[in-house]
Amino acid sequence: MEVHHHPNVEKKNFKEYVLEFIMIFLAVTLGFFAESIRENLTDHSKEKEYVQSMIADLKNDTAMLRDIIDVNMRRVSGIDTFSALLNKTPLTVDDEKQLYILNSRYASNVASMDWNDGTIRQLLTSGNLRLMSGQGVSDSIMNYYGPLKDLASGQANVLSEAVKRAYFTAEDIFDRSFIRVIMNKDSSFSRRPLPDTMRVLTTDKAVLKKYSQMVLTTQGLINNYLDMLFHMYKRAETLLLFLQEKYDVK
Repeated sequence: MEVHHHPNVEKKNFKEYVLEFIMIFLAVTLGFFAESIRENLTDHSKEKEYVQSMIADLKNDTAMLRDIIDVNMRRVSGIDTFSALLNKTPLTVDDEKQLYILNSRYASNVASMDWNDGTIRQLLTSGNLRLMSGQGVSDSIMNYYGPLKDLASGQANVLSEAVKRAYFTAEDIFDRSFIRVIMNKDSSFSRRPLPDTMRVLTTDKAVLKKYSQMVLTTQGLINNYLDMLFHMYKRAETLLLFLQEKYDVK
């Protein structure tokens, strides 16, 4: 009959158990710190990428804001001339042609801001705005992309509706056939040369006065919109300089 002998296992003393515990603890702790460092490096890299993207957005915004402000300032001035001519009595043949030109130039379209907000949208939807951890960074960002920007966008919509209203009212005054757009053989579009004589459909004082009032209402809305755009331009420049200096990015 076989007899199985159990091998003798050397018992560990207390110090060895303590040493093993310390080694395991150190391994886990170092792993935790290594993972934390890796996450911090990744977050910092993402933060820098977001900042570079936002700086590009702000540069585009400031360039577009300058153009939109310039166009609308010229429109405000042009509406003064247009309104005065609408109220002139009597109108000469040359005056009537000039009304067509001024109406097309200053009362028939809208110059509104198309914001470059792709980066801030990504930050908000992904929850990564938390990565902007520098002192005052997130507050400075939201100062630009906050309520005033929404108000400016809302004002642009109101202005657009006012211009549409005036555009359709103008059908009672202006003959669209004079300024009709035609398609060329290459599928591009162009306007026909203006004829020497362009008579309005009516010279009724009440009709022209009402249209003048509508155009002046549009001018007031443009002035309100301009005031918002001026403030947004200052905030855009301030945020742009802040981010460039904070993150050493040009």
